[in-house]
Amino acid sequence: MKHKFSLNYDRKIVPKRMNPELSEKDDKDLKFFLEHGYLVVDDALNSDEVNKIREAFNDTFKKLDNVKHIEVGLLEYDKRFLKLLDNEIVIKKIKSILGNCIQLHSATARLCKPGEQNQIWHRDGPWPVDPAGTPFGSIPGQVNCGYYLDELNSENGAFALVPGSHKIKLDIPREDIEYPNQKYLFAKPGQAVLFSGWMYHRGMGNKSQSDRRVCLMCYQNAWIKSREDFDGPVARELKKNGSDEQKLLLGSADKW
Repeated sequence: MKHKFSLNYDRKIVPKRMNPELSEKDDKDLKFFLEHGYLVVDDALNSDEVNKIREAFNDTFKKLDNVKHIEVGLLEYDKRFLKLLDNEIVIKKIKSILGNCIQLHSATARLCKPGEQNQIWHRDGPWPVDPAGTPFGSIPGQVNCGYYLDELNSENGAFALVPGSHKIKLDIPREDIEYPNQKYLFAKPGQAVLFSGWMYHRGMGNKSQSDRRVCLMCYQNAWIKSREDFDGPVARELKKNGSDEQKLLLGSADKW
């Protein structure tokens, strides 16, 4: 019996080369990320773009009422969020880390209201990654990108992380504790915070009188299973008529 195998996507959306050419600045940023597990990208969004995303965020959560966390499908709620899908400034950095063949793992958003407590320490990746990798050299990759829409401070809650924990067999209890080597990031609107999904991190509690808002776009190698199916009307339209990059990011290359 003969079995036919056919691809349902245009092969041209798959990059012909795995790794991009890096500028001196990009190479320096890459080395910093590999060592520490995070990178702050300045001017990822301009002021007009920040305001549009804020408006989309506020409109979306107002409609949802009492929802604090959109766990999947952020792009389906408002087309203004699409700027975050293939933001050129961020995608360039993501590709320098993961290579050219990437897709979106998930698109989420979180609203941290006044009075919310500290999150517990956690990693996003479910796999038991060995710091040395596998003998063949494969390490599952997931790079998260946080767009904070409010300037972080000690009152509304910093983003806390343990630099370097993405590459060591560190077993931090999933609790609300202080860790000796932890670092607080006080991100500003317009910046993007990239961090490894395998790094221990958490959001601190909100002791202010204002909301803390963040959109999270998470990326991975295109051959790894993603959290989302990207089968909503917005995603389907982009997979049909979007750019080659948008098609790849949304999982159009469904078979290898």
